[in-house]
Amino acid sequence: MTVIDFHIHVAPPESFTPWVQDFFRRRNPAYYERFSGGVSQADLLAYLDVQGVDRAVLLSEYAPLASGVIPNELTADLCRGTDRLIPFGALDMASSEPPEAQADRLVSDLGVRGFKMLPSYARYWPDDERLFPFYERVQAAGLPLLFHTGTSLFRGTRIKYADPLLLDDVADAFPDLSIVMAHGGRPFWYDRARWMLTRHANVSVDITGMPTARLPELFPNLEARSDRFVYGSDWPGTGEMAPLLAAVRALPLSDDAKTRILSGNAERLLGL
Repeated sequence: MTVIDFHIHVAPPESFTPWVQDFFRRRNPAYYERFSGGVSQADLLAYLDVQGVDRAVLLSEYAPLASGVIPNELTADLCRGTDRLIPFGALDMASSEPPEAQADRLVSDLGVRGFKMLPSYARYWPDDERLFPFYERVQAAGLPLLFHTGTSLFRGTRIKYADPLLLDDVADAFPDLSIVMAHGGRPFWYDRARWMLTRHANVSVDITGMPTARLPELFPNLEARSDRFVYGSDWPGTGEMAPLLAAVRALPLSDDAKTRILSGNAERLLGL
């Protein structure tokens, strides 16, 4: 099966806050050993080959109070010249440039293929109507939005902004906007993420950072709704990628469902 990892964080260690660096160092010492001097496209692609990943979405990040800053330009540079690496932009909520203008610039100048939204890291309400012009631009461009939902262990985050229900107004106002809930509202909002899937046809779940073996329990309609889930590793914070892929392949699902989760749904959302 082809594999698209919808959720990885690639940057030199100094891009992250000290507590995130410590977390990565403890959770994935091999990452620090291999990439502590920086990350090149060639090294990253070689690593993906070893892990059995065909394509990966690289996430930019602007959350200096919580996790750090991965500039959009760095992400775009790492992805340039290969169709295996797909850049996602991030909004700088502290910028005087309006979010919709940032979106226009990042799509036209850097070629981003979607956006990573970090409400609990950057401390904003995702249903704030001041973001609606941005959502309108992204919907018109046919690009997906990947929202962090649920908890985080990182200092500086504010979990109240990561409730999946805060996406209800957004999904309703922009029915053609592809909204992906990273982490499925873990761990105490899984029921709200399930409801969002029932309520909105334009909402999906990124299974990153969730207990893979428990997915059929957490989302009982996983087989029937397998067109609404995408695979992501959250690398490097979750260790190596290959064991996570093995856990997905071991789920009691049909091969068709696994194919959708591992690549088919991502291909549709990314327009590949």
